[in-house]
Amino acid sequence: MPEIPKPNYDDPKEVYAFFGLAYYQAAVLEHGVLNLAVAMLAKRVPGITAGDVEGLYQSFDKSPFGQVISVAKAKFDIPSGLESDLALALEKRNYLAHRFFVVHDIDFMTPTGRRAMIDELIEILEHLQSVDTRMDDIWMSAWESFGITKEWIEQKKREFVSERNNCGQ
Repeated sequence: MPEIPKPNYDDPKEVYAFFGLAYYQAAVLEHGVLNLAVAMLAKRVPGITAGDVEGLYQSFDKSPFGQVISVAKAKFDIPSGLESDLALALEKRNYLAHRFFVVHDIDFMTPTGRRAMIDELIEILEHLQSVDTRMDDIWMSAWESFGITKEWIEQKKREFVSERNNCGQ
């Protein structure tokens, strides 16, 4: 997990930067929950193929985060502490998407208000990272039955980065 940068609070653009980090982390968490949901659904498909797995991922393309969580919870017994933190993460994600800048419309106009906004975004980011870290262990274990391990994923990432770097030359 990348370390959260320390704000210096002197540039109004920092609000946008920390908002972007928080919303990015919400998207990463959402995909982790999606990984769990797809893995659990894939286990129920005899002789599943890579195309079937891709189809399962695509079936969630327009699904809201709350619906993805519901599918994952229906197929996997998420520990109660994590389940409540995941519910709070959903609330925080929706708050970012729909209300954060509305709630802080006046705050953005002052240095003190922007500081409060950044501090709140850091708090949200920390919660989302914490939940994502715990979800990673769960969805990774769900995929291990298909031979998908952390090592396999790391190898595929290295290959992807290498291919990208070679294409850009």
